[in-house]
Amino acid sequence: MSLYVALNTAVSGLFANQRAIAATSENIANVNTPNFARREAHFYSDAIPNQFSGVDVDIARAAVDRFLQTATYGGNADEAASTAIADALSRVEASLGAPGDNISYANKLDEAFASLTQLSANPSSTAAKADALSALQAAFDAFARTRAAIGDESASSLGRLNEGVARVNALLGEIYHLNQVVQDSNGAADLIDQRLSELSRYLSIDVTRSEDGRVEVSTAGGAALVDSAGYSALGVSAGPPTAISLSSVDPETGASAQSAADIAALIGPGGEIGGLITLRNTELPQLQALVETTARAVAAQLNNVYAGNVATGATAPGGGGLIHEANGVFFVDPALIADPSGFAIARPAGGASAGANDGSGAVLLAGVATSLEARAVVDSIASIGSAARNAELSATSNKAIAADLNARASADSGVNLDEELSNLILYQRAYGANARVISAVDELWRSLLQII
Repeated sequence: MSLYVALNTAVSGLFANQRAIAATSENIANVNTPNFARREAHFYSDAIPNQFSGVDVDIARAAVDRFLQTATYGGNADEAASTAIADALSRVEASLGAPGDNISYANKLDEAFASLTQLSANPSSTAAKADALSALQAAFDAFARTRAAIGDESASSLGRLNEGVARVNALLGEIYHLNQVVQDSNGAADLIDQRLSELSRYLSIDVTRSEDGRVEVSTAGGAALVDSAGYSALGVSAGPPTAISLSSVDPETGASAQSAADIAALIGPGGEIGGLITLRNTELPQLQALVETTARAVAAQLNNVYAGNVATGATAPGGGGLIHEANGVFFVDPALIADPSGFAIARPAGGASAGANDGSGAVLLAGVATSLEARAVVDSIASIGSAARNAELSATSNKAIAADLNARASADSGVNLDEELSNLILYQRAYGANARVISAVDELWRSLLQII
C-alpha cells in the first residue's frame, strides 16, 4: 500500500470519527430533550481499488417505534382530557367545603330547619323569626355559591379552550412548514415529533407518515388538520353548545375560509380541548341542572307549606311566597327579611282566632326536612362528590399510563448516557489512532524527502 493510500485512509477515518464524535456530542447535549431521537453513526468502507481506500460514516436518526409513539399520543390525549375535567370538578366540589366546614347547602339547609324548630317554641319572638329567615337565606345562598362555582368553571373552561385552540393553530402551521424541509433534515424530524407530542395533549390525533418523514395529521374522527400541501385552523363558538369550527388556511397569505361549522364530534373526548368541550357541554350543565332542580324542589315544598300559614292577627295566608327565584337563583322574600314580624308561622286549629300564634306553621316548615325534596339535597351533594372523585381517579390512572408510555418511547429512541459516553471514548480513540497514522506518514514523507 502506497503512502498516498495510507494517508487517504487515515484522513477518511479522521473525518468519519470527527462526524461520529459530533453526533455523539449532540446526543449527550440532548439527553433530557423530549422527543429527541438519538443520532446513530453507521461506518462503511469507501474504496477505489489501487487508488483509494478509506471509511465513511452516515449519521442517521434512530428508528422510532411508531406503534409505541402512536400509543403515547393516545395516552397524552387521555391524560390531558381527564385532568381538565378532574381539576374543574374538584374546584366545584371545593365550593361545598371540606368535611366539618358545614358550609354546603345541605348543611345550611339543616341549620335552617333547626332554626324553624326553635322558632316554633317561641313563635312570638321577632328575633327568632329573623334568625330563621336568615338561616333560610344562608341555605339558598349556599345553593347560589355552588351554582356560581359551576358558572365560573364554565367561563374558565371557555378561556382555556380559546388558548388551547390558538396553540393548536400555531402547532399546525409549524408542522406544515417543517414538512417542507424534513426530508433533508434530521433536526426537522425531531421538531415534528415534538410538535406532534404537544399537539396530542390538546387533541386525539391520527398521524400518517411518508418515507421521507413528512406527516399527515387528522383528528381521531377523521377531520384533516395538516399535510405537506396545507393546513387548517380551529375556531371556538361559546354556544351553548360549545362548537369547534374548522377553516382551511392559505399557506402563502394566511387567509382562512371556514370548511365546517362544528367538528366537536370529530374531535372526540380526548385531549385538553376534548375534555373542555365535555365539561362545557355535558359535565357542568348536568351539575348546574342538578343544583337548580334540587333548590327549586325544596323552595317549592317550603312555599307549599307556607301557603297554608297565616300571620299573627290575619285571617288569610300571609302575603306572597316565602322563597322567590330570579334566573335560577333562589332567595327569601325581601319584604320578610326587611320586616321579620310578617313571617307567617301560625295555624290556629278548630276555627280559633288567627291572632293566637301557636307556631304550628313553623313546625310544618321544619317538617320539610323529612320530605323527599330535602333528602334529594343530600343525594345531590353525594353526586357532586362522586363525579369529582371518579374524575380524579380517571386522571390519576391516565397520568400513570401516559408516563409509562412516554418513558418506554424515550428508552426506545432516546439517549442512554452510559452508552453515548462509551461511544464517545471509542470514537475519540479511533480519531487519535488515525491522527497518529497521519503523523507517521508525515514522518515517512520527510525522511524520503531528506534522502532525495
